[in-house]
Amino acid sequence: MTVCKMRGVQILFLVLVASGFLGCKPSEAPAAPPAPTVSFMTATVSRVPQRVEITAQVEGTREVEVRARVTGILLAQSYQEGEKVKAGDCLFRIDPTPYQIALDVARAQLAQDQARLNQAEAEAERQSSLLAQNATSKKEESDAQAAASAFHAVRDLSAAKVKAAELDLSYCEVRAPIDGYAGRLQRSEGSLVSPGADSLLTTVVQREAVWIRFGISEQEFLRLFKGDASSASLARVKCILPDGTDYPLAGKINFVAAQVEPRLGTIQMRAEFANPQQRLLPGQYVRIQLSGQEIPDAIVIPATALLQSSQGRFVFTVNAENKATIAIVQVAEIAGSQAVISGGLKSGDRVITDNLQKVRPGSVVTLRDNVLPQK
Repeated sequence: MTVCKMRGVQILFLVLVASGFLGCKPSEAPAAPPAPTVSFMTATVSRVPQRVEITAQVEGTREVEVRARVTGILLAQSYQEGEKVKAGDCLFRIDPTPYQIALDVARAQLAQDQARLNQAEAEAERQSSLLAQNATSKKEESDAQAAASAFHAVRDLSAAKVKAAELDLSYCEVRAPIDGYAGRLQRSEGSLVSPGADSLLTTVVQREAVWIRFGISEQEFLRLFKGDASSASLARVKCILPDGTDYPLAGKINFVAAQVEPRLGTIQMRAEFANPQQRLLPGQYVRIQLSGQEIPDAIVIPATALLQSSQGRFVFTVNAENKATIAIVQVAEIAGSQAVISGGLKSGDRVITDNLQKVRPGSVVTLRDNVLPQK
């Protein structure tokens, strides 16, 4: 009885195993991944100017320091910091009392010396008349003429002292030297001011037009202009604001240094920009884009299409069978979001511009958009 039970269990086990083998289906091969969908651009040969972007700093076309020119107590400030002022506007008043007194003394001295001169001239004229009548000696007449000349010099010296005193008194009203925007107050009311190192009261800056100063390396200067300063002075120049947007107005180069700055190894340059909306502020840091000599047979592609390998920079192109192929390229420059290619591509090549991480050499791709090259 026990043997029969064991045989029954074995038979049942074999049946279950056999049914399991019969129920198994062969495993299917994994499906091939779909072809990646990519955008592309058609390469077009054109003449492209070589460019470089440089960090630069804005400064006013005229930045004038307003300084005290006489010693005294600063009585009043008659402007608001940051407001626009006109040339001749009174910005500060220095106590004029001692200078008014000095002017009064100088004028009194002048009146006294003028009276002495008048007396000496009258005596010289009288002696000349007497000499014509042989009523006096030549020496007395000469002495009278010499005395008149001496008093004339003394009178002129007194007149010069009056002008100096008037000038000192006028300096007690510190006026704006140019039209512009007044800066921060450097000395408060009640302070003792005087000419010299601590005489700065404020600054006045013109902002309707600004200068942007920058330096370009020797290598870039040679690449863009072949070292020719006259070509550099005609370069197209564009300003890029701190937020990355383009300043809407073009500038022009108004200064190219005649020598290399020895400490930095750069050629200093300066561009002038109109600034009607006051968007460019003196002291602000911006970026300058300079355009130099053209590359005659260049192709512009998005910089994101460039990849790097041990063999150098390359891009993926699409052949007639819609398969991705590698093209080793020579990059002339990368300016912002664009790369200028000087070799490795030809007109009509289709360059893949996105989804590059899924593209493999020889793999089929699905084309989406033809990206137009940026100007």
